Amino acid sequence: MNMIISTFFPFLMKKIYTTLVITLFALAIATATQPRKVLVIGIDGARFDALQTAKTPNIDALLENAFYTFDSWHLDITVSGPSWSSIMTGVYHQKHGVTNNSYSGSNYFDYPYFPTRAKEYKPNLYCVQIAEWAPMSDDVYNDGWNLKLKVPDGQGGPTENAAVTQLANPNLDVLFVYFDAVDLAGHASGFNPSNPAYISAIEKTDGHLGGVLNALYSRPNYANEDWLILITTDHGGIGTGHGGNSNQERHIWWIASGNNISPRKLENRPDPGSYQISGVNQPLRRQSPVQADIAVTALHHLLYDLNFKPDTVKAWNLDGISWLDSIYATSPTRELSNSIGISSYPIPAHTGLVFDFNRSLEAVTHFELLDLSGRICRQEDLLSGSTRFEMSVANLEKGMYLARFNSEKGSAVLKVVVD
Repeated sequence: MNMIISTFFPFLMKKIYTTLVITLFALAIATATQPRKVLVIGIDGARFDALQTAKTPNIDALLENAFYTFDSWHLDITVSGPSWSSIMTGVYHQKHGVTNNSYSGSNYFDYPYFPTRAKEYKPNLYCVQIAEWAPMSDDVYNDGWNLKLKVPDGQGGPTENAAVTQLANPNLDVLFVYFDAVDLAGHASGFNPSNPAYISAIEKTDGHLGGVLNALYSRPNYANEDWLILITTDHGGIGTGHGGNSNQERHIWWIASGNNISPRKLENRPDPGSYQISGVNQPLRRQSPVQADIAVTALHHLLYDLNFKPDTVKAWNLDGISWLDSIYATSPTRELSNSIGISSYPIPAHTGLVFDFNRSLEAVTHFELLDLSGRICRQEDLLSGSTRFEMSVANLEKGMYLARFNSEKGSAVLKVVVD
């Protein structure tokens, strides 16, 4: 009997291990190939301490599966126009040019909103903004929105309803939803966690946020989509105003939530300073996500299959950094192309396309050929040990495509041209 057990047990364990590896690899491939989408929620004028004082069951539920901090810091002008410009462009006022709520002097031609950047690589992304604050809708250009909806200021309900409608669109890729009631309450009676009206505005906004999230989770294909939810505020406040450099105005918060995120709270993060005071301590600034990191992290998520980080693109000259590698539980950012040396020819391809691997594949690798809208045109599993892959392009339309390779070793994306 003992002999049977000792003989059978290693076989059983090997089988369990093999099954587990295959299952984990299948999950990794599924995650890697899910359409990546972004929901940005803006809550204007919500102080970090007031947000923690208020009863916010919907935000609290997000925090259970979130990478977040209540120790983020405003590094620039604590006014809505320049603040939301930094949040959406990934740069500060010295570059985007906005210094007040009139948006005068804006330089969005050189430093556009992140949907515009994303469309440089994926022009068919469908992006929508829903905003209660008129200047954001009226005075912003080169923002990349396919649709901009202006809803009644401070009411919340129409904003929620508009978001629910947009989330019913299966082709939606990016949604920005902006709530203004908290800021209006602060200006009316005080930005203070001990102010009941201010706290009530936060709690009502959380209720509307719950409606937006329910619509997101109710999408028919939600289980097969990879949504990154980013939530932040533009500034805090002191008394009934803001625009200065006090801690009450500069101490803010930053939340990233989603199904594939490793939950983590960043606490006791130091104040890195401000461009309006004596400059920013960059090593301290990198210890906690800040406003400009929203756009860059969103961009990184949307363009992840292209295997580059937006904050490394010199032509974009972004001030923000991406936190995506810190956010996700597993980060397949190792470039497969570096480890096995993928090359393709001819350039352009006329009838056939060949991919050579300088080293044989170490694991089963899933190949996909995508057009620039993200549509998968071809896909195939390549066996471990492969050193070459050939495919016909005779039936493909002329143009640029992305060849994507995914395995547990990492991922790689190459641009190919069919003529």
